[in-house]
Amino acid sequence: MSTLSRDELVSELSRIFAEEVEAATRYIHLLNSVRGMDRLVVEPILREGVTETIQHAEVIARKIRSLGRVPRLDIKVNCPPEAISGREALRQALVFEEAALEGYQDLLRRVEGDVPLEEFVRSQIALESEHVAQLRELLDE
Repeated sequence: MSTLSRDELVSELSRIFAEEVEAATRYIHLLNSVRGMDRLVVEPILREGVTETIQHAEVIARKIRSLGRVPRLDIKVNCPPEAISGREALRQALVFEEAALEGYQDLLRRVEGDVPLEEFVRSQIALESEHVAQLRELLDE
């Protein structure tokens, strides 16, 4: 069983919920910051990012509700009003996708022994790993 209390677990899940909502907000901003021909190339990727991060946030919110709680949303997003290239948008997306992956990996270590929760977190790690790999491939890194 996890060493986290229910309150600690809800707090951790709420943190990840907020990170996913923040990422969706950043994706929307990036989508509207890319100008020129780059927009045609990266728009579908960024739109997919918006959709997937919102889906992840909804999954986390359901998990919190299943614990008898209501998700807390505390976000601080600062998105400058500057045009950027498609490549820069993908670089920024990679940064917050890597942060999400690290967040899930950290949570996995903290819920060790709670098999259903471990499996849930592992599935999120698999999804985030896929996103990171896709962005790295697009950036040829």
